[in-house]
Amino acid sequence: MLFFYGLRNKVTKVIPLQSSHIQCQHCHTANINMNIVGRYAYFFWIPMFSVGKTGAAHCQHCQQVLNKHQFTSQLHQAYDQLKMNAKNPIWFNIGGIIIAILLIIPWLISFINMAFK
Repeated sequence: MLFFYGLRNKVTKVIPLQSSHIQCQHCHTANINMNIVGRYAYFFWIPMFSVGKTGAAHCQHCQQVLNKHQFTSQLHQAYDQLKMNAKNPIWFNIGGIIIAILLIIPWLISFINMAFK
């Protein structure tokens, strides 16, 4: 039997950094966006549960992208602050919610049947 499963990344929030002391390491402009990226596990392309969050900085001028491990201390501070406020969408957990509902419904039906006997 063939199963499709794995992890996916989805940009959940893009926040322009307005601070003038945070500059691109390549072109030295202060036009940087911080991308908060949510990760989720999927099974047959249905998101099952959220795995976590990570981030990337994207310079609007030279298009350079810095991953979290390439951040300067200033970018890392901005990332930590933004990550605390960013939430993963509920649809990252929709498969787990559906499975939980499918497990609870039979139990609830049997409990109601036993109560009316």
